[in-house]
Amino acid sequence: MTDSPPELELYNLQGCPYCAKVRRALDDLDLDYQTHDVPRSRSDRDAVHAASGQRGVPVLVDRSNGIEGMPESDDIVAYLYEEYGDGETPPPSGIVDRVLSALF
Repeated sequence: MTDSPPELELYNLQGCPYCAKVRRALDDLDLDYQTHDVPRSRSDRDAVHAASGQRGVPVLVDRSNGIEGMPESDDIVAYLYEEYGDGETPPPSGIVDRVLSALF
């Protein structure tokens, strides 16, 4: 048996709200993924740069669909719901989510 890399990988920075948004989407869709926590300093994010050509996070890798390094949280969330969510609309996030949660 070979240890193959996970299909979905997320380059993540603890405390980053954009990364949290992507993790919420991955969890909402009940997807298995591996998280790579990156250094706070952008100049030390060599693994992110190797995966995506840039040093910002979040970055998603989806081996099953040839996605080598997708940046931008909104793009990642939209992609995840389109690809894995059976056409579901992503739930609201940020302030909209907090307001809706308070109402219901």
